[in-house]
Amino acid sequence: MHSLINKNLVCLDLKSDNKQDLLNEMAELLAANQCVSNKDAYLKDVWAREELGSTGFEDGIAIPHAKSAAVIKPAFAVGIHRTGIDYGADDGELSNVFFMLASPDGGDNHHIEVLAQISSKIIEDGFLDSLRSATTREQIIELLVGSDVAEQATPAATSTPSNAANFAAEEKPSAWKATLSRMKQHLLFGTSHMIPFIVAGGVLLSLSVMISGKGAVPETGVLKDIATMGIAGLTIFTAVLGGYIAYSIADKPGLAPGMIGSWIAVQQYNTGFLGAIVVGFLAGFIVLQLKRIKFPDSMASLGSIFIYPLIGTFLTCSIVMWVIGEPIAGMMAAMNHWLASMAGSGKVMLGAILGGMTAFDMGGPINKVATLFAQTQVDSQPWLMGGVGIAICVPPLGMALATFLSPKRYKRDEREAGKAAAIMGMIGITEGAIPFAAADPIRVIPAIVAGGMVGNIVGFMMNVINHAPWGGWIVLPVVDGKIGYIVGTIAGAVTTAIIVNLLKKPVTEDEDDYEVNAAPVESISEEGVAQVLAITACPSGVAHTFLAAKSLEKAAAKMGVKIKVETQGANGIVNRITPKDIANAEFIIFAHDVAIKDPQRFTGMNIVDTHTKHAMNAPEELIQSKLSSSPTKVATIK
Repeated sequence: MHSLINKNLVCLDLKSDNKQDLLNEMAELLAANQCVSNKDAYLKDVWAREELGSTGFEDGIAIPHAKSAAVIKPAFAVGIHRTGIDYGADDGELSNVFFMLASPDGGDNHHIEVLAQISSKIIEDGFLDSLRSATTREQIIELLVGSDVAEQATPAATSTPSNAANFAAEEKPSAWKATLSRMKQHLLFGTSHMIPFIVAGGVLLSLSVMISGKGAVPETGVLKDIATMGIAGLTIFTAVLGGYIAYSIADKPGLAPGMIGSWIAVQQYNTGFLGAIVVGFLAGFIVLQLKRIKFPDSMASLGSIFIYPLIGTFLTCSIVMWVIGEPIAGMMAAMNHWLASMAGSGKVMLGAILGGMTAFDMGGPINKVATLFAQTQVDSQPWLMGGVGIAICVPPLGMALATFLSPKRYKRDEREAGKAAAIMGMIGITEGAIPFAAADPIRVIPAIVAGGMVGNIVGFMMNVINHAPWGGWIVLPVVDGKIGYIVGTIAGAVTTAIIVNLLKKPVTEDEDDYEVNAAPVESISEEGVAQVLAITACPSGVAHTFLAAKSLEKAAAKMGVKIKVETQGANGIVNRITPKDIANAEFIIFAHDVAIKDPQRFTGMNIVDTHTKHAMNAPEELIQSKLSSSPTKVATIK
């Protein structure tokens, strides 16, 4: 934080008597210190942020901020107003302490990191009183920067104070890794909205064909109507995929350009799902650039509902029609030709690759690549899902079988997890094997990868066709070659069970440890009582979302910490975090693989940003990372 402020960015006696003048006065500090190249342009971005919701908080604090192209270097200014002004704070009180943050546009969540550090200062006992009573600018700087030294000397923080304070910095990836991570989140956001369409469409179409008994799409009666429903889902899913990728990048203005552009790419140029992905990113990028254009206040409301969608759609579709449509169509045709050639002798190699990828990270990004590859071609290459559907369910079924065959090699809670894994495997949720992989990755992951490869190869070689873009035995009604599907599942599960049991040794379990682990975990739903908040979200909104939530809740219970977890899953937002929760909690954990909904709620809060898998594998580390930076509150936890 010391590199972001100097005494010239501190004002001990702000003179403005209204919000507009105050923001101008604070921005002048940044401009005078050559932190922003154009004060007016920066202020426009600050006001755009204010339109999303006031940055005035309780206790007289206000934190106006913006990411802006006008920012030359990241910085923040501090101002004290001796009487206070009406800033529009949530509690209706006057605001008298102001932090104005300037962050370069395109910076990797730099403003969030600074907000987190400032927030950690604000919650320190006596900090605000000392700030308001400061008589020199040097005292302000000392309070903000110098107090880090005193904090390290606090006994309650001796575990890892510097690590906790610098958690975000240590975990911060390089620029290209951060870009790839964001792209993956955008892709998975689109995929999560696409999956219900291909599931509903594929199953309805398959059921109509199966019930007709003719092996073709019904042409009359109710079955034709059901088939029409299914075809509709399989027709529009690519538009949904492209549209929601663009939505993830550019918010609602990107939705129309992404959907319409993807529709044209797929329907007119036969680009398939690859075209929808490319167009989704293209539309999102175009609209994001259009949103940089600032309109007069009188026209601001027209931007998101008229100007951005209109111009964005025209530009996206123009590029699709006149530039990239034909090349992508050629790529798609080449891929389909390659797949057709693999339908013979190449099935073993392809089956091994797809099966291993599907099992490897159990619902993670590698799994998603393999399953998405098969799911998006369920209408043209359903034999791919014949093998992948088996590989999806092999990891949890294999681990369930392993705990049954050799219970002495597993702790009591693992044996209980084996029962749940059996159910999850049957309904096609690969993540049922995650508790085992998290506890013993060296032995479990090779075993489930081998099982996934065996199951997938058996499915391919026995010519199994799965008309549903899902896995597990729940899809058996729409599978052609049911015996092969069952044999492949059993072969994969047995392979996994044998390998993992050969690698594992018998375990001894401390009954005291079991009592702790078996203690019931309460999901906090009350307002304002949680010390730690968390949000979990994954692409499907099913497995990782709730497994991460349960891991965090279980770890918090073991540590004696009250945690409230909001899940953003297939059923929407459950156990929603309220303003009262935010006001009373120390920090929040974002454990997500897709974009968090309504993140502006947590502006100014201490944030730990990570993936669901990290929350499942190391929940105590995440919870402890920021608790140790707030020793006063940690001391009250029993």
